[in-house]
Amino acid sequence: MNNRRRQVSTIVIALLMAGLVIGVVPTCYAKDETDVFILPVPPLPPFFSDFNITPTEIELGDYIIISFVIENTNNQSITWLSANQIGDITQIIAIELENYESKNIWYRIIPHAAGEYDVWIDGMTGSFNVTSITPEPDPLEELKEDITQAFNIIDGVVAEIIVDGHELGGRVDVLETHSTEVIEQIEYLENEISRLQNTIVYACIATAIIAILGYFLLIKKVR
Repeated sequence: MNNRRRQVSTIVIALLMAGLVIGVVPTCYAKDETDVFILPVPPLPPFFSDFNITPTEIELGDYIIISFVIENTNNQSITWLSANQIGDITQIIAIELENYESKNIWYRIIPHAAGEYDVWIDGMTGSFNVTSITPEPDPLEELKEDITQAFNIIDGVVAEIIVDGHELGGRVDVLETHSTEVIEQIEYLENEISRLQNTIVYACIATAIIAILGYFLLIKKVR
């Protein structure tokens, strides 16, 4: 009997030391002169699966979805503190799970800057890339540039003729009159061009104006 109690005491001391080492305080129950020690078992960590980032390439202003499945493998409810880091932002979210429960967790992310973002959630890793938005060309601005270039060419031709010493007083007046009419037509086209959607139409209008002015100048120069 003494040997048996000595063995039990040795086991008790060993369990107490083990409890102190792992930080668990045992609970003691006594029954029929036999000491029984029950150590509470900590819950197992949840199981993660189906980690996904959709899409992995977006333009600035769009959003992505980060999702995963978390499963409680214990026969008791748990509260899991999920740590995640997206780019330079770190946060912790509490997820409550009943015994053997699975949940689909997802995040909707809208980045505010272009670049590549690394994702880390409870050991699961991934990345996505955000590109800046490329503005579409404005057909009206392109037409204005073509018209401006055409008038610069006309001004250059007139200046060249005057420098050459030709007597073009009356002809220049006629040219200025026609130029005024062309400018009025151009203003009308600028008001109407916002209704046009086809860039080819813009190019045709600009080409026609340049051709008419060039033809007029050639005729006047030949005379």
